[in-house]
Amino acid sequence: MSVNGKILLLGVCFLMTVPLFAQNIYLELNLNDTVMRNQINLMRPRGGDLELFRVIDRAAKDRRIRGIILNIAAYEAGQETIWELRSALENFKSHGKKICAFISSADLDLYCLASVADRIVMDEQGTLALTGYVWGRGYMQHTLEKLGIGVRELRYLEYKSAAESYTRDSISEADRKQYGEYLDDVFTVTRDTLMKARSWTAEEFDTILNKEFMFSAKSAMSRGLVDRIGREEALAEALKEIEGREIEYFFLYGDISSSITESKALYGPGRAGGFFNMPPVIAVIYANGVTDMERGMAARSLARTIREVSEKRRIKAIVLRINSPGGSAEAADYIAEAVKHARKRIPVVVSMGSVAASGGYWASMHASHITASPYTLTGSIGVIGSWFYDNGLNSKLGFNVDVLQRGEHADLIAGMIIPRRDLNVAEEARYRGYILDLYGDFTAKVAAGRGMDIEKVEAAAQGRVYSGISALNAGLIDSIGGLADAIRIARDLAKIPKDRKAVFSEYPKPKFFDKLLDRLPVTRVSRAMTAGSSAGTSAAFLADLFIPAPLLADLRYRISHNGKVMPILPMESVRY
Repeated sequence: MSVNGKILLLGVCFLMTVPLFAQNIYLELNLNDTVMRNQINLMRPRGGDLELFRVIDRAAKDRRIRGIILNIAAYEAGQETIWELRSALENFKSHGKKICAFISSADLDLYCLASVADRIVMDEQGTLALTGYVWGRGYMQHTLEKLGIGVRELRYLEYKSAAESYTRDSISEADRKQYGEYLDDVFTVTRDTLMKARSWTAEEFDTILNKEFMFSAKSAMSRGLVDRIGREEALAEALKEIEGREIEYFFLYGDISSSITESKALYGPGRAGGFFNMPPVIAVIYANGVTDMERGMAARSLARTIREVSEKRRIKAIVLRINSPGGSAEAADYIAEAVKHARKRIPVVVSMGSVAASGGYWASMHASHITASPYTLTGSIGVIGSWFYDNGLNSKLGFNVDVLQRGEHADLIAGMIIPRRDLNVAEEARYRGYILDLYGDFTAKVAAGRGMDIEKVEAAAQGRVYSGISALNAGLIDSIGGLADAIRIARDLAKIPKDRKAVFSEYPKPKFFDKLLDRLPVTRVSRAMTAGSSAGTSAAFLADLFIPAPLLADLRYRISHNGKVMPILPMESVRY
C-alpha cells in the first residue's frame, strides 16, 4: 500500500471511531510506562513532558472534550514532574472540565496526582502505600577505611556537604538542618494539597499517614480514599456519575495496547500556523546531567547551541530546562555566559527540574526569569573538593610505588590507582585559598546575575540547599512553576499576543542512530563484555549489585575528578 493510501486508511479508521461532529468526548491520557511509550520517548528523548503539557492545554480549549481520563495505573515519575502534571490538570479543570483518575498501586506522590480528579477509580487488586517522605544518603567512611583508601574533605563552607559520604558515617548537623527544612517544605505542599483535594482535616491526614498508611482497594474505598474500585466497568460508572450520562466516545494520548478505553482515535498537541502564517518559535533547550564540558550537559556544545539559537530570527524566546546537581565550574560558567549572551537579544527563562543546584544553579543565574517547582532542590551556592589517597590500599593489593621527582610537590598525584599520599599542610592551605577564591567568584556572579546585594547572596549561600519555596523567599528564583509556566512567562516577556499560537523547537536535536544503538540490549551487552576481562565484568556486576547505583556513580565521578574543586551536590543523596 502506498503512503497516501495508509494515511487515507488511518483517516477512515479515525472517523469510524469518533464521528466527525461528536461532542461530550473524554480524552484518555495513558501515561503508563509501556514498551510503546518508551519507543516514543526514544524518538523524542527529551520532549515527552512538553508534548504532554501541550496536549492538556489543547484539550482544555477543545469544545468537543468534556474531560480527561487520567490513566496512571503504572505511571512512574519524580515529585517535580508529578507536581507539574497536577498543575497542568488543575488548569484544565479551571475551564469547567472534569477529570477521572484510574490508579493501581500508588504511593503518596502518585495518589496526590490522582487527587486532582473529580473521581478516583482504583484497580481491585491495587494497593495504596501512603507512608510519607524520607531523605537519606549512604556513608562509606568505614568501607574506604577497610579498603585502605583515605579521604580528606576540602570543605570551608558550612553547608557544602558533598564529600560527607566518604568522611562520615551519619548525617551531619548541617545536613540535618538543610535537608530537614527541605523535607518540611515539600511535605507541607503535599499535605496541604491532599487536605484540600479530599476535604480532610489535619487530624484525618495524620491518622491516614501515621496510623493506617497501607490500604488494599477495599480498605481504600471504605476509608474514602478512592471513589470506586474495579476496572473498565467501574471507570464507566464513575464517568456516568460525573456527567450524568454515559460517555460513548474517547480520544487517546499514549499507548494503544494498554489503553483502558481501547480507543484508536489518537489525540496530539496540534499544529500552529501554516505556510502563509509563520508563527513565532519558542526554543526549549534541555540541560541535563552534571555540568561537564563533554559529558552530562556537554557544556561546550550546549553553550554553542544556546548562542546560535538566540540569533535565529524566528525564535522569540528561549526556555532552558535545567536538571543538574553541578560538577565543573568551568562547564557551568560556559552555560551561564551563553545565557547572558542570549538574553541580550531575546528573553531566556530557566525552568528548574527536580534539581538545579550548585553548578546547576550557576548555569541558571543570568536568566531573565527563573522558575522552579516547590519540590525542586536548588541553591547550594558553594564549592568543595575532596582528596582520595592511598591509606593502605596498595599494600593490600601487593603494589609498591617508588618515584623520582623534581619539585617539592611533584609527587602529589603519583600513585598506582590513587595518589600515594595525603596533602601536606602547605598544600591544603593552597587549596583553601583556591576554594575561597572560587566561592567569591560564584557569589559575585550570582549577585550580578540576580541583581542582589552581595550580603544577601552570602546569607543564602555557604552551600545551603533549598526547596523551590525557600529559594523564592531567599530571592534565588523569581516564581514557583513548571515547564508550562516557564513557557507562558517566555511568551509574555517576548510580547507574543495571547491569541497567537506559537510553535516549539527542542534542542539539542537527538542523534537518532546513536540513541537507537545505545538502547539495544545486544549493544549494551557487547559493550560490557568488551570493556574488560570476565573477572572485571564480574567485579562490576557485584559492585552494581551491592552498592547503590547513585553512590557508585558518585564515587567513580569523584575519584576521576580527584582533587578538583567543584560546585557540586552529593549526587548520591536520595529522596524516597
